[in-house]
Amino acid sequence: MEKLIRIYTKKRHVVKINKYLNSKGIQHEILTEEDNPGDKEFDLGVSYCYPKKITKPLLSMPKKGFVNYHPGPLPKYKGPNEYEDAIKNRETKWGVSVHFMNEEFDSGEIIQTKNFDLHEAPNSIEELGAISHYYLFNLFKETIQKIYAD
Repeated sequence: MEKLIRIYTKKRHVVKINKYLNSKGIQHEILTEEDNPGDKEFDLGVSYCYPKKITKPLLSMPKKGFVNYHPGPLPKYKGPNEYEDAIKNRETKWGVSVHFMNEEFDSGEIIQTKNFDLHEAPNSIEELGAISHYYLFNLFKETIQKIYAD
């Protein structure tokens, strides 16, 4: 049986993730919060900005575990309010992260963080979100094959 990545994400990310993984010949399926995952076996689970918390037993289903692509620098900016906190803190240095998931929110072993400078402190969630998602997809492209192969 061919290895399979199952990705949980928001609808707006489906096309770019699908296009990239198809270009690399990686067997995958992509689910959004509206989909029923069923109990089909898969090797690696990926949460890519998925709006729901992934909990047991789903978290323990894949042989290689689950990873999360988080649009903020871990461990400093955990949770769903990373943009609001960064704006409040007037951050001019930012980053995005990928980490192994466990039962606690954004607390598993960090695989890689991609740090970058902001030209000025962000003024809106939309502004910081757009910048973060650009870098997050680049981090996804840089790391998913290695994570999948290990």
